[in-house]
Amino acid sequence: MPSVALFDLLPDFGTLIAEAVAQAEAALEGRLAAAHDAALEAERQANAEEARIFLESLGDDVGKAVSLHIDAMEARVTGLVAGTVARIIGGIVSDDLQKRSIDALADAVREAVGDAEAVRIVVRGPLSMFETLKASLGPRAANLDFVEAPGFDLTVAIDEAVFETRMAEWSTTLSEVLA
Repeated sequence: MPSVALFDLLPDFGTLIAEAVAQAEAALEGRLAAAHDAALEAERQANAEEARIFLESLGDDVGKAVSLHIDAMEARVTGLVAGTVARIIGGIVSDDLQKRSIDALADAVREAVGDAEAVRIVVRGPLSMFETLKASLGPRAANLDFVEAPGFDLTVAIDEAVFETRMAEWSTTLSEVLA
């Protein structure tokens, strides 16, 4: 029998080592892929949670901003409407009040002057109201000295007596009530 060489009897260690390396690489690749997939899934979940929180806070921020703007617009519209209504009502009511105030002032002047002819009456106020007072006083209007002044009121000075219409006070009060 021919002699068998020791070489032929020994297993091929190169093939065994290559197989062991291939198996180790495959196992490592599987573990790394599983670890990578787990890390990737955790990152996706974290990103999804961050996106949800961001969208909720964005919705909250947008809602607050819209609410603030609506409140500001409501306040502005309310102010504009109140101012407009005050001007309309003030114009309507103040014409009647102005007429009644001037009539009452004319009566007070007539009573204070009586039949005296030489009394000088100094009137301060807007020209339009002075003209109305002058027309109400008839012949006594010749005793009037007029000084134009800003505002709504007529002030009449006869000697040391002072009479006022006080329209500005009424107008301010009405504006505050309507605003």
